[in-house]
Amino acid sequence: MSLNPIVSVITTCYNDGKYLQECIDSVRVQTYPNIEHIIIDDGSTDANTLELLQKLRSDPDFKIITTSNQGVCKARNQAINSSKGLYILPLDSDDIISPIFVELAVEKLNKDENVKLVASNYKLFGRVNRTVVLEEYSIEKLMGHNLFVVTTMFRRKDFDSVGGFNINMKEGLEDWDFWLSIMKTGGKVNYLEGVNFFYRMKPVTESRNANGAAKNHSNLRRQMWQNNSDLYSQYYPNPLEMLEYLNILNSKEYRLGKMILFPVRKFLNLFSGRY
Repeated sequence: MSLNPIVSVITTCYNDGKYLQECIDSVRVQTYPNIEHIIIDDGSTDANTLELLQKLRSDPDFKIITTSNQGVCKARNQAINSSKGLYILPLDSDDIISPIFVELAVEKLNKDENVKLVASNYKLFGRVNRTVVLEEYSIEKLMGHNLFVVTTMFRRKDFDSVGGFNINMKEGLEDWDFWLSIMKTGGKVNYLEGVNFFYRMKPVTESRNANGAAKNHSNLRRQMWQNNSDLYSQYYPNPLEMLEYLNILNSKEYRLGKMILFPVRKFLNLFSGRY
């Protein structure tokens, strides 16, 4: 294997022209020498976005794909399927990576074949400004809540083995679902030192699917659990049946007494992030 295998940076774009240039610039200045940057336009209608994408078509540093609006999972899958990289790094069109992100992540994947994901601490900026330090990985924690942002490097072969991002996750949580599908067969997660990813917190009105994702969060989690029922069944006899007990959280019986058996309480604690 080459010491500098191709890394495919995958950027999905939907009407993000006013942020896209910053994203592009952060990839251009990477210290790693062998990057292909694929930008897939998922049916943008914004004039500024379309103008910038048109200019990029003549730039040999980019591969531009245009598609009708099909949602982020299908768009991301299409772009990755067209890529040449041994390693894949999704990077949304409004976000930024540090100049050394790709180089450091490749070093970790090259060093240990058992490493499936390389993640970084990150800084929120824009509407919210703070630094997020990632938790130490365990599959039990990942079952309970998402541990990583989508800008986490993984191997193309693992993407192929799970069939990509699940297109049933139409309104969010698709990255969490994807990490579960990759990690449920084992493997390691490595972390970059410091902060190497910058996550833009846009105004709520600009956030794609923000309202739908909030309203349908429980449905999305249910879909995710169904997608990975083989994993959850290793920890719980019938995870889908036990999901019905979530309704008890708001019941009078639950508030007044201890009517939930320990396995159910353990299940509820897991999915609320308590350990």
